[in-house]
Amino acid sequence: MNNILPKSDKKNATVSLLLGAVLGICLSLTVYYVLSPHTSHEMLHDSHQASDDRDSDNTPLYWVAPMDPNFKRDKPGKSPMGMDLVPVFANQAQASAPGTISIDPVTIQNLGVKTTIIQPVSTVNTINTFGQVQYAQDKISSVHSRVAGWVEKLYTRNQDAMIKQGDPLYELYSPELVNAQEEFVIALEQNNQALINGAQARLLSLNAPLALVNSLRKQRQVSRTMTFYAPQSGVINKLNIQEGTYVTPNKIMLSIASVDTVWILADIFTFDVPKIATGQSASIKYDALPGLITQAQIDYIYPDLDAMKRTVTARFVVPNPNGLLKPQMYADVMIGNNNASITSDSNDELVNSKIIMVPHQAVIRTGQQDRVVLALGAGRYKSIAVVLGERYDFGFAILEGLKEGDEVVISAQFLLDSESSISSDFMRMQAPMESLIEASTQAPSHVAMHDSEITSAWTHATVNDVMVSERVVKLTHGPLDAFNMMGMTMNFTVAAEIDMQQFQVGEQVHVEIVEGLSGMYQINTVHFTGDMDGMGDMDGMGDMDGMGDMDDMGDMDSEHDQGELQ
Repeated sequence: MNNILPKSDKKNATVSLLLGAVLGICLSLTVYYVLSPHTSHEMLHDSHQASDDRDSDNTPLYWVAPMDPNFKRDKPGKSPMGMDLVPVFANQAQASAPGTISIDPVTIQNLGVKTTIIQPVSTVNTINTFGQVQYAQDKISSVHSRVAGWVEKLYTRNQDAMIKQGDPLYELYSPELVNAQEEFVIALEQNNQALINGAQARLLSLNAPLALVNSLRKQRQVSRTMTFYAPQSGVINKLNIQEGTYVTPNKIMLSIASVDTVWILADIFTFDVPKIATGQSASIKYDALPGLITQAQIDYIYPDLDAMKRTVTARFVVPNPNGLLKPQMYADVMIGNNNASITSDSNDELVNSKIIMVPHQAVIRTGQQDRVVLALGAGRYKSIAVVLGERYDFGFAILEGLKEGDEVVISAQFLLDSESSISSDFMRMQAPMESLIEASTQAPSHVAMHDSEITSAWTHATVNDVMVSERVVKLTHGPLDAFNMMGMTMNFTVAAEIDMQQFQVGEQVHVEIVEGLSGMYQINTVHFTGDMDGMGDMDGMGDMDGMGDMDDMGDMDSEHDQGELQ
């Protein structure tokens, strides 16, 4: 019983144990923080840093004009156009430059955006075109009568008939020829050499055959009709007489075309004309004669331009000893660009060279500027201006604006370009603000009319005809809902700032149509492209991140054009 403590002592012992435990915990914490001071400092620093980041995100770096991102101020205010300046925050400044747009992955998928990586490609500098077989114009003989008379007999009645040199063509009765024969016979009977020579010379000048002259000399009998013969072998390609036809010296009776040599007339597009010269070699194939390949050289380049086809004609002289090549036969012409004096001192470079190239459908051609949409990664895109070089079957050569490894958009680029152009840093968007202020103050009615009164409609169309001098283009277009007009083929005038030379017959274009003051519909804006299929369905795409409402592309392009104050 002596080892049992009183109740007061037990209570004191319990309190002592609790105090010891508390002191032990405090001591452990103190030792930990003393030995690891950096931990608490980092936590405190991170806390302050997060607070500072939140403050910096909410603090604008600067303010810009809504219509001109180059107009910057360090505090709120008004733009030269009288609009409130827009704040730009740190995360915005880092994420996008002027003209850069951001799109979320879902919208990219819905739009059908496709891209390609720019890589140097090898090009074989050949020109592939087409041509037609024609008679050699310098091998055609036209047959005239040198006297007036009547065709008594026609030996060949069929056009395109083959004849040989010396074959009879027709018999002609002419009083003048009869009189000339009689004079020659009289001179022979008088044995007057001077008269004989004069009468014989007259007969020969009237194209009398030498055989007839010799017959008159021997038999001295005048023929009522005279027979004329083929001057060369070939095909009768023109026949303008029949039996009984009255002919005069100014009338072409018939013409004979040689088939031993033919011409191939090839159409050369204007952008290929600087690459050709006389003497260049070409390989020519014929659809109607599989396996036949003819080697020829450019004999002549015609100086005029075909206004309808926008091509220049190159001529090839091709032997045709077997007569296999027929006029109007089509030919595929492959011209080798081996003219070193035009582009390079090295034929090797001409045959195989490396260039930067983009597909046709990636280029947006507005008539005043060529551009592509550059993919910057992470859903960001930006329209940039490019300088185009030669056009090839598979794309355009790029002289300026792109480099190897750049990624460009080849599908839905028109939609992206329209939004990017609103705030892009293109040179055309960097007009002096003084001119904008002057335009807004001196012509407010024009701007108001452009904004509210002029109705425009966008549509896809095919170019059918180009009338350069009249500044008129015939298009087959889709519906123009703004004018309650269904798709049809009709003529449109072209705005003065658009280059008419850009239009090519058969090309697909994307145009903005407005109603002109004269009542005739006018092309106000045009996008040129070789492939419009990449556009996809642009209705109902909803909102993009940073792109606003995309449901109406016409509205978007109208906003773009308003920035130019046309």
